[in-house]
Amino acid sequence: MPKVMILDHVLTEVFALEKVLKNAGYSVCLLTGAYGLLAKFDFEKPDILLFNPDMPNMETDSFLQTLMTAPTMQNMIIVLICSGDADAIEAYCRQMNLHGYYMIENGFDGIPEYLSHFYDD
Repeated sequence: MPKVMILDHVLTEVFALEKVLKNAGYSVCLLTGAYGLLAKFDFEKPDILLFNPDMPNMETDSFLQTLMTAPTMQNMIIVLICSGDADAIEAYCRQMNLHGYYMIENGFDGIPEYLSHFYDD
């Protein structure tokens, strides 16, 4: 199973996501702050990033561009975990060339199946 990194500052979401993903067999690593991000990526080498774009102290656009241009991270799947206007989020994903988004309002039980669409078993 792919390794998933959860990058979110909302601890209740982080722990709920971690539980659902681990129960589905994923390897999970967590990051709840913006500091030391690139070092953590280099160390963990996740296959999938679940990212809350509303992280405090983070310039989301430049962070995503850095990830997508780093040679070791070009194959990483990036999925936003968010709430709000789904049309605007979808447009942002297209603009930034991201793989997709998952709406928090749907609960997290469906996220393992959603992520499975991005890779072959």
